[in-house]
Amino acid sequence: MDLLPEEPHRREANLLSIEDIRSEMMRYGIPAHESIPNTLVILQRKFDDEFNTQMTTYAKIMERYRRKKTKNEMAARAERIVAEDTAALAANPKMRILVDQVLAHETNASLTVRGVDDATCRAFLHAMEANTSVLTLDLSNNALSESVAEAIASLLRHNRSLQTLDLGANHLNSPSLLVIGPALAANNVLTSISFESNPLTSHNNAVDLSGFEVLCANVFSNTTTLRSVNFFRCGLNVEAGRMLSKALLFNESVIALDIGCNAMSDKELEIIAIQLEENRLVHDRMQAKVYALKKQVAADADAKYDAKCALEKAEAIAKWHDDNAAARHAQYERDAIDAARRKCEEHARIQKQIAEKEVARKWQEDDARLKAEAKAKKKKK
Repeated sequence: MDLLPEEPHRREANLLSIEDIRSEMMRYGIPAHESIPNTLVILQRKFDDEFNTQMTTYAKIMERYRRKKTKNEMAARAERIVAEDTAALAANPKMRILVDQVLAHETNASLTVRGVDDATCRAFLHAMEANTSVLTLDLSNNALSESVAEAIASLLRHNRSLQTLDLGANHLNSPSLLVIGPALAANNVLTSISFESNPLTSHNNAVDLSGFEVLCANVFSNTTTLRSVNFFRCGLNVEAGRMLSKALLFNESVIALDIGCNAMSDKELEIIAIQLEENRLVHDRMQAKVYALKKQVAADADAKYDAKCALEKAEAIAKWHDDNAAARHAQYERDAIDAARRKCEEHARIQKQIAEKEVARKWQEDDARLKAEAKAKKKKK
């Protein structure tokens, strides 16, 4: 165990004896010519400075101690929870299989759990905290007690997929709501919860509205994602009805509230009914706005898609024309090259013919000249 320092105490200068005053004057270096009242003022200032410094140091030490203690307690609690969960699941092989499926996110979207005790249910709820496959969870008719409330609260704080939770026909009481209420207010996913046939306003066989008051203050006094709440046969009395009606004045999210088989007054029931109707109107208007917005977004998306398709088509046509123009230009260049080549070949052929004719002409001239010379020689003989 860590040894903690003793909490500092403020010293009072005016309670010191003459000898103590002189001793303190020497310790602090206060001149002896100071009057007694001035000396006491100076000493008290010194004492206060020392006390403030000591309190700062003491507060830091105690804060470190509290953090260490909290860390150790959390570690011990985590180890205890793991051990309890392991033992509970070892005694229930079927739930062990279900928990494995929950941890692997391989369950159906709607899950009903029956025939579990508090320990097994706590182990199951701990596994559900990180699950993303279950959207609707039914834990009704399991006789769950107050000891499961902390696990339910932890589920509500950590799970980000669960939308509907049925806790009906269990033994959740007023202390249970003290834990569940703040967690339910912090949840921004759940839309429906049922507490049907739970003794929410009782504790040790006595009426206790503290838990329901916390639930109203945390959940119904704020606008959350919660749309439907079932309080059927939950032991709500007139005072609970007042709490609920007052809290609903600040809520715009709850549109379905089952409060049948409770002892509420007609006045509170009327106020609650009016508020729920207003919430439904707000909800309907909001849904209409959401629908119109979705429709507008879809229309804008379609328009953007059509514009994109038209642009792609225009670009394709332009590319086709560009490609054809390039192809025509390339063909024109090839035709020009072929024409120039044919022209050169034709010119060469003509030049060859001219040269051949010139050679033939010269050959004929030479032949005629030789014949003429031969004929002339014969005449001379």
